[in-house]
Amino acid sequence: MSDTTSSSSTREALPKAALLALAVGQFLVGLDLSVMSVALPSIQREFNEGMLQLQWAVMAYMVAGAALAVPFGALGDRIGRRRVYLFGTTTFVIGSAVSALAPGMIPLILGRALQGIGSGAMGTLALAMLVAMVPHDAIPKLIGLWTAVTSGASALGPLIGGGLVSALGWRWVFGINVILMALVIPLVAARVRSDTPEERKDTKVDIVGAALLTMAMILFAGGLSMLENYSFTDTVVWLPTVLGVLMALVLAWQQGRSPNPLTDWKAIRLAPIPATLVLLVILGMVLSGAMLQQTMLVQNVLGFTPLMAGLVSFGASFMLVVFSPVSPLVMRKIGLGPTSALGLFLTAGGLLGLSTMTISTGPGQVAIYLAVMGAGLGFGMPAVSAGAMSAVPRPSMGAVSGFLNLIASISAVLGIAVIGAISAHQVSNAWDANSSSSVSTQQVESLRDEVISGAIPEIESKEGKKVAEAAGDAYLSGVTEALRIAAIGVALAGLVSFPLLGRRGRVRAGENAQPEPESSQNHANPPDSGGNA
Repeated sequence: MSDTTSSSSTREALPKAALLALAVGQFLVGLDLSVMSVALPSIQREFNEGMLQLQWAVMAYMVAGAALAVPFGALGDRIGRRRVYLFGTTTFVIGSAVSALAPGMIPLILGRALQGIGSGAMGTLALAMLVAMVPHDAIPKLIGLWTAVTSGASALGPLIGGGLVSALGWRWVFGINVILMALVIPLVAARVRSDTPEERKDTKVDIVGAALLTMAMILFAGGLSMLENYSFTDTVVWLPTVLGVLMALVLAWQQGRSPNPLTDWKAIRLAPIPATLVLLVILGMVLSGAMLQQTMLVQNVLGFTPLMAGLVSFGASFMLVVFSPVSPLVMRKIGLGPTSALGLFLTAGGLLGLSTMTISTGPGQVAIYLAVMGAGLGFGMPAVSAGAMSAVPRPSMGAVSGFLNLIASISAVLGIAVIGAISAHQVSNAWDANSSSSVSTQQVESLRDEVISGAIPEIESKEGKKVAEAAGDAYLSGVTEALRIAAIGVALAGLVSFPLLGRRGRVRAGENAQPEPESSQNHANPPDSGGNA
């Protein structure tokens, strides 16, 4: 009896210690995704680098984590989740140390890529390990706690990052990881049980598919990011972009013949998944691209401190967290199409507000615009994801859920590249049009790259206040025009989402379990029917 009691006691205590260790690790993974935008202006001033390098300091983390998440999941099933997770934590610590000590942008980008590799293993396996350690009836409560951790990291990231940068400098954004992970790793090793051989699956890892996906992302995003300094007709832009598209086509061909594809591609073709994927890409691009551009703008032109920039950005993250659980409830009342449209219109409204910023715009006004945008993303993204998952056969839910997370990461990378390219083009045009009266022709050309990068404080230190004001006006004009273009695109997506997605997901009054049927709802179609929306 005592042995049974001891075993039961250990089983009850074990998840609490494991949850603490894994939650800290997951919080840091989410934190390092969201704090970078606040730290970028400080990194720019120290290294005197352009926007292209700054973008890759963000994208390297996303690309590595997104491309390796699915293979790490399969590898964990095959050789043991705790083993792969500890590899991820070690890689994450090494990457954090490299980033914190980086003497220049290239080592920083390398460190960020190592962090991304570690985050791919940690983010994929942490929840799976916890779920395996609790009784089945405790899983909903565990997932609720886990969602709070991940949402908290997203919401608090800009605020914590702004505080660290203001108080200690940007290097401590990464240095804090080394200290905290030194506590997490031994706790995971001691408190998270290892998989037994009986629990492991003979899961094959699609290494070729993961490699093709990684190369396609790097080439496509890399080519688009070069639009900051080149036109699309330049080889340095179109060649990697075209190669990225070709690599994606090779990936599609390979996945059709792979015995272990990266996801269940037949389930992905079910309506309304193709349409919802397009909307998720739009929302993900706006979130990452717009947040990066506005953070650079408010610090380098409007003069906000890193802490103030984090405070105004907190409104967007907080509203996203608040409205995310509300979104599925609203969808049950009015349907997927109207809910998605509402989220997209709110997002467009926030972007349109940001596009009206002037040199005299204060923190309160920026915070309101960002909060509206965050509310829209909170309404839109969960509803769109729920609409996609509602059409997926139960055996394929895990694979499709992982694919949706992958799409979210790819969208973030594309958003940084695409919105950055639009912004660079608009800034360059504004610099040519508005600087002739106060800046010499030679200065217009010599300072173009710095203006496009938003390096206004550096321009002022070298060229004086008058030239810096002209550069700031050009950067402000270009970035706000890019945000206006993004707002129009999101609003158009909102217009088509209503008729495209219809009333899927709405529950009739008095019928708590049955969604309202529609002639366009192809849930009965087999996975290979290709019933696209």
